[in-house]
Amino acid sequence: MAFLALLALPSLADDKPVYRLDYHVTLNPDEDRAEVVIESENNGMLKRLNFDIGSGRYSNIEANGELEVKDDRAIWHPPEKDARLTLHAKITHQRRSDGYDARMTGDWAIFRGDDVVPAARVRTRPGARAEAYLTFTLPEHWSSVSTGWKKLKDRHFRIDNPERRFDRPTGWMIAGKLGTRREKLGDTRLAVSAPRGSDLRRMDIVTLATIVWPEMEKAFGATPPKIAIIGHGDPMWRGGLSGPNAMYLHADRPMVSENGTSTLIHELVHVVTRISGKGNHDWIDEGLAEFYAVELMFRAGAMTESRRERVMEGLADWGDEVDTLIKRRSNGATTARAVVLFDQLDREIREATKGECSLDDLTRELIERRDVDLEDLREVAESILGRPAKALESELLREG
Repeated sequence: MAFLALLALPSLADDKPVYRLDYHVTLNPDEDRAEVVIESENNGMLKRLNFDIGSGRYSNIEANGELEVKDDRAIWHPPEKDARLTLHAKITHQRRSDGYDARMTGDWAIFRGDDVVPAARVRTRPGARAEAYLTFTLPEHWSSVSTGWKKLKDRHFRIDNPERRFDRPTGWMIAGKLGTRREKLGDTRLAVSAPRGSDLRRMDIVTLATIVWPEMEKAFGATPPKIAIIGHGDPMWRGGLSGPNAMYLHADRPMVSENGTSTLIHELVHVVTRISGKGNHDWIDEGLAEFYAVELMFRAGAMTESRRERVMEGLADWGDEVDTLIKRRSNGATTARAVVLFDQLDREIREATKGECSLDDLTRELIERRDVDLEDLREVAESILGRPAKALESELLREG
């Protein structure tokens, strides 16, 4: 248990069922894999972990205690003391035919922690929570690692998600020979990292985030204690993707597109709000993120009112042929039409409440609910308006 002693477990009252959980990740570029060790001193509090290994990324799964590897699951009953499971996780993964959403080279690696440590259904003693830590071992010539989790010291992180009793190191991560720009924005520490020599415009990202951040805080309230923005150019995937406490951005994505939206702010809204549309309601989280990608720039003074109006007109034209928002995945035109609907709903709320409330009030309630659908949207809007929202009676909100 070499790395268990790296960080002392704080003294805990006997009546608090908390157990220690350590993740140690060794990045091996020669084999294009992460070698993962999970260790726990759980005193019988951690009963079973049922890992999802169906992606095909995982191999060489071994553990003490009882381990059953069958089909797409690995079921582990860990011992109370010195529990240890090891596995190998392949890093490089191509996203369809247009680039990699995870890649490891001799000098750097970009990946999601979700893919290195598989998701698991966990059974514990009632009320027991994990106190989890993540430690990296890197090749000798690699300089550092960046994640969205709190750094305790070089290459050591605290994994703390208050919403979960079993903490797992999720979100975007980067390691290697890196260049990083850091800034403190309100209560949030921002780190923008890319491989050295990358075309990612780190200072452009820091500057735009700094401009909109006060409006981000006003709109949504509390923001994460830390956010990592990770990116690079080709052959990585040419887009933006969010995750817990972190996001990925391709170097060629403009800070503000010609249509007036911003992939950077769109993905930051996802990171901060973490709203997710249930079932066929992907349009809710995508539409809100795109609405605020425009609205926050306008509120911050980076866009005039006339420009905002032209942006909304352009989005309305783009989504003109959309006949329903209710679908599994919200494509560009669907999201554009959802933005127009949310703009209408914002105006309706402001007019009905004489400016005392706005879409921000609705969004903050959705943040609390997290996984939402049209019923949630209508319920929250009605609680603000005192009547059903006219904007949410649109023909677009009927099943296609």
